[in-house]
Amino acid sequence: MEGTVSKDIRHNSVFGESARWKHLFIGSIILVFSVMTLMSFWYGISGDEVDMNNYGKAILEYYTSFGAERNALGMPKNLDRDGVLHFYGGFFDLLAVLVNKVSPFETYTTRHILNAWVGVLGIWYTGKICIRFSGYRTATLAAWLMFLAPFFLGHAMNNPKDIPFATAYIAGIYYFIRFYDRLPGVKWKDYIAPVMALAIAIDIRVAGILLIPFMGVYYVLNQVFHPAGRKGLKQVVLPLMAIAVCGYFGASLLWPYALQNPLLHPLKALSELSNFKVSIDQMYNGHRIPSPELPASYLLKNFIITNTYILLAGILLFFALMPFRKRNRYTAGVLFLIFVTFFPLFYIIYKHSNVYHAWRHVLFIFPGAAALSALGLGYLMDLIKAKKVRVFVSMLIIAGFLEPAYFIIKTFPDTITYYNGMVGGTKAAYYNYEMDYYYNSVREAADWFIKNELPKIPKTDTVIVGSNAEHILSVYFKDYPNLSVEYVRFHERSMRKWDYGIFHRALIREKVLQSQSWMIDGKLYAATIEGLPLCVVFKRVSYKDIQAFELVRQGKAEQAYPYFQEYRNIDPMNEIVDTVLSSFYTPAGQPQKELRLYGKGQQ
Repeated sequence: MEGTVSKDIRHNSVFGESARWKHLFIGSIILVFSVMTLMSFWYGISGDEVDMNNYGKAILEYYTSFGAERNALGMPKNLDRDGVLHFYGGFFDLLAVLVNKVSPFETYTTRHILNAWVGVLGIWYTGKICIRFSGYRTATLAAWLMFLAPFFLGHAMNNPKDIPFATAYIAGIYYFIRFYDRLPGVKWKDYIAPVMALAIAIDIRVAGILLIPFMGVYYVLNQVFHPAGRKGLKQVVLPLMAIAVCGYFGASLLWPYALQNPLLHPLKALSELSNFKVSIDQMYNGHRIPSPELPASYLLKNFIITNTYILLAGILLFFALMPFRKRNRYTAGVLFLIFVTFFPLFYIIYKHSNVYHAWRHVLFIFPGAAALSALGLGYLMDLIKAKKVRVFVSMLIIAGFLEPAYFIIKTFPDTITYYNGMVGGTKAAYYNYEMDYYYNSVREAADWFIKNELPKIPKTDTVIVGSNAEHILSVYFKDYPNLSVEYVRFHERSMRKWDYGIFHRALIREKVLQSQSWMIDGKLYAATIEGLPLCVVFKRVSYKDIQAFELVRQGKAEQAYPYFQEYRNIDPMNEIVDTVLSSFYTPAGQPQKELRLYGKGQQ
């Protein structure tokens, strides 16, 4: 079959000999691998990494203690804020912990290198699918569409859940297609790759179970659209069942929770994570909306506005031109690629699943989307016969890659903040959509503090650093015993004691963000994107607000009033103190018995 595929590629190529495109594809992968490896050294710890690193350690402890150490079956609350880690397989995190045993680099640097490599592997498997259906030209286009996609690239550096799953998902699709096309003459070794891909996908995110019924979809598509290659049900059922059973139970081998009941626990995990109850407020269309209440447009719109024009154009070209393509042996495979890319997206929208952080929960569809986009661009080139027109269109495609390339260079390492011109670009999107929700920019703020402010603090003094990203900041400051990091919500900062504050824009209210009133007095430094703050370092300008709130808690509201007034004179942008002062007196001019405390009971 591979020989036949190569013949088709040479025959269909309009750019030149396939050997040239093969070299370009391999060269592109090597270049992307090298650049992404180097880039990974500059990325920060993401919001999930601390928890997932602890989970990986717990899994290793479970196996090295022969099951005696059982934290991996239910992590302590201080290590698992949402109480769901044991429902994840943890394959990547166990791998990262093992590699960290021998790595010369710091723990999270090692994780980022591995994350980047897994991202490159996802690009590689996407290319392999493109080669199978269309050739090396399409594979080369897909490689650059993925690498020059700022959203994907940013996640590839420090997302330990979605990027490994995306790679396992596309690898599973590739190996399953290859296995099916070899039926009925498969050998035992042909089972290894699809079984491993399925097991690893489930052992990263249990949603990998979806790959099992998807096998049936590919069978049906081949029966309908590839009559010459039809296979009898008896030829297909037993081999596919073998892959499904071995992959399903194989996922439990490195997943402690599933290992307790390999038949039922993966299904229970799927049910639990499909009905995840956590509510995280998201900026969408200029408003903060609890994640369970986000409108049906949320996923699809975020996919559109955070992807590049060249990738979106390729997808549109694909759907516009594909109906006019002559049916061939690969038609069923291309239709299958459409299904595995868009069915999960629209099913999640239909089910109104709890999603947040743009479309990162469906990042696994991106390799398929990139492959379809590359096919669309290839279809366009196939239509063009005139050499000059072909050169012109080629230049347009290259120009389409320059826009995201410029953004990546300009904003590195905050590449994940990309929004295209449909919403006015990143600068306009800042006030209306999520930005750096994975806390990458906290590293820049922490590095600045260590270099510029920490030397001013006597080593004998202990200072409190308040932050709404405490779980990440604690890792950056772990080697400095005179820094005590405390979790402080931004809207409760006047009620809590801290000497320095390092606050990230995540979860700050839309009106405060849009008015820039969170740039309170005492700002020392800001990690920015296009001049707009992502994470800011503050030094406390006064403790009068804490004293005032303490008096209120003691029932001495009248005594607190002058303290509030004095603090407002120092920090006039403080919306917390303003809210309290506005509700201090009744319309009759009497002090309120109970003051309305700003932010009370809110996240």
